[in-house]
Amino acid sequence: MKDFKDLGTLTSGQLALNILALTAACQTNFVTEYKLVKNLEEKFQEEIDSLDTSGHPLTNYYQLGLDVLALCLLNGTYSSSKIAELFSAEQMKSYISGRFSVDTGALAVLALTCVNRQSPDKIISKNILGLVEKILKEKKQDGTIGNIYSTGEAMQALFVTPEYYKKEDWDCNQTLKTVLSQIPRGTFGLPIAAAQVLPALEGKSYLDITHVSCQSRQGHLNISTPKPTEPTHQSKNISVTYSVVDSINNNINESTIVSVPKDSVFLKVMEAAQTKNYAKFRFTTESGQWGPYVTSVHGIQASSKNRTYWQLLSNHQPLDQGAGTFVVSDGDNLEVRLSQY
Repeated sequence: MKDFKDLGTLTSGQLALNILALTAACQTNFVTEYKLVKNLEEKFQEEIDSLDTSGHPLTNYYQLGLDVLALCLLNGTYSSSKIAELFSAEQMKSYISGRFSVDTGALAVLALTCVNRQSPDKIISKNILGLVEKILKEKKQDGTIGNIYSTGEAMQALFVTPEYYKKEDWDCNQTLKTVLSQIPRGTFGLPIAAAQVLPALEGKSYLDITHVSCQSRQGHLNISTPKPTEPTHQSKNISVTYSVVDSINNNINESTIVSVPKDSVFLKVMEAAQTKNYAKFRFTTESGQWGPYVTSVHGIQASSKNRTYWQLLSNHQPLDQGAGTFVVSDGDNLEVRLSQY
């Protein structure tokens, strides 16, 4: 972030992430000069007020985890008892409607561990235990936890909570081997993906941010990958089916077949469909940390107030990649679906 004059445009989690990044980069003078921690305290309180009045935060629990983590690490003001209540199993279950998110749970573990280290609390310890158990239940045979993108933060959470599970409950080496095998494939090419997995590869976690040595040293870990080759006019074309579905109001169900160059990403399919029939398949996106994300389709806007979003699916399976990174294959059935969280 180049300047901090428009703090009002940032969500609480975005501000927290900037604070953590600046701290890790030894740029705490900006944090102090622009009173970023004080601003985060105010934004976090707005999240709490929203929860108390509507039952939902202004953003989501992942951002709340970032808020608490940044406030804890940077000595911000917060209530430990309110944090314990906020991340209780009952409170989180009512918000996520029974769907457990590994990255959200992992970040909550990191935040709660920070708070608990500063002021031990039995309720917070109980919350950590419950979250760790849920994270471990999401282990896959290849060692990933949740999906490959949530694994980095899950590893961090398990690194800082060894007292909450048995050694045989998690094979760290297997998980590490799987993560390392994904690096040459460009899986962690986006900065945010790299930021989540790099601490785990070094045996660290976000809790170590305030202990980073600010003396420059030569790095030795390279996760860069060659830039993907853009499809050329000579590339072989593939055909995919693309659909737009409103699963909430059940009043939109449009479908078409489009042809795109081989190795195209999901976004290219959406653009091809929009060119073919703008009225039915028009869409908008915004740039995010994970690349472009879909904000509206068919004129229908995703809404944080109504907790709706446009979900991406391939062959009826939700994607764990964004529209700008998921590479489609010939014959795929692709779908954008208005859903609720």
